[in-house]
Amino acid sequence: MAVAVVDTGVLVGTADADDEHHDTAMEIVRGMDHGDLPTARVTNYIALETLNWIHNRRRHEKAVETYERLNQSAGFEILHAAQKDFTSALTLFQTCDSLSFGDATIAAYMKRENIEHLYSFDDDFDTLDGIKRLNAAVDPYN
Repeated sequence: MAVAVVDTGVLVGTADADDEHHDTAMEIVRGMDHGDLPTARVTNYIALETLNWIHNRRRHEKAVETYERLNQSAGFEILHAAQKDFTSALTLFQTCDSLSFGDATIAAYMKRENIEHLYSFDDDFDTLDGIKRLNAAVDPYN
């Protein structure tokens, strides 16, 4: 099964109509919802970051709606990252000053799971070996 990880910025972009990446984020999420793009993996760290951002800036109801949409979509898998991802993320965070801790958790998870594709608008990932960042609704497997 073709999978890719989705960064917080894509998920926030769908929830915020004023976000500069809203239209592209909507295309990406729709593609995943309809099976035109790889299945999206969302770790607990990404879910936490996304739902907190929406809750704090938009409203609680929108955060709950976003979680329910992700949880009910066949195009998304919400999963709990392993403890070793947290430990690896700490090392990455300490040694790579361009990465936020949230981004370091994504990179650690992707490395452990050998996943190379990430839908993200954050170019900080471009400095990491083994991660191919996608910022448009394109299927890297076709």
